[in-house]
Amino acid sequence: MTEAVVYHTETSDMLIPHNMFRSALSSSAQVIQPVRDGDSAHVAAVSSYFDNILRFLDAHHGGEDEIVWPVLVERCVEARELIGRMEGEHAAIHELRTRAGDLLDSWSESADAVTGRRLADALASLRDELEVHFGEEEAEILPLASANMSPEEWGALPGHAMAHFSGDKIWLILGLVLEQMSDEARATTLKLLPPPAVEMWTTMGEAAFNDFIARVRQTA
Repeated sequence: MTEAVVYHTETSDMLIPHNMFRSALSSSAQVIQPVRDGDSAHVAAVSSYFDNILRFLDAHHGGEDEIVWPVLVERCVEARELIGRMEGEHAAIHELRTRAGDLLDSWSESADAVTGRRLADALASLRDELEVHFGEEEAEILPLASANMSPEEWGALPGHAMAHFSGDKIWLILGLVLEQMSDEARATTLKLLPPPAVEMWTTMGEAAFNDFIARVRQTA
């Protein structure tokens, strides 16, 4: 009988997107509330901001659905109940994400404050559901993945997310990730990124991010 391989794959990089989602969704009310009723330009910027975040959440969870869960179900028989529950949580999260997306579309069209408040509440509900899911995933799933997935298998996740991201501002996602890091961690991350991504960020992405995020977060 072949003995199962035990890996020691570094999986803590999962906290990078998790913390980006936590930060962005936790500040949703602060971002949406200052938008004046009928201010179509500000609504358009904030709508695009959250639309790209929601689309990146789709890509992030899609990678787990296609890459992580099948491998762990096969290799971690004793944890199949846990893994199945985590998969089921993705379905519940998707329902909340869909509701937030629908309200986002409505707000983009109407630019009215009432719909904006409903959107902020929907994003807060999504954040609360994600916080529970992320906490359990970090405590239970990451150690399983570390021991049962090779570095190459785990390393396929970022590329999968990028390939399946349907938003129009990948530099926004990169900027939101980088701004939560220390200067040292940011420099290290940029060294590890593929050259085309670094070129995109340094030639136009950083400037586009700074300009866009200032419009999104304006308070007056």
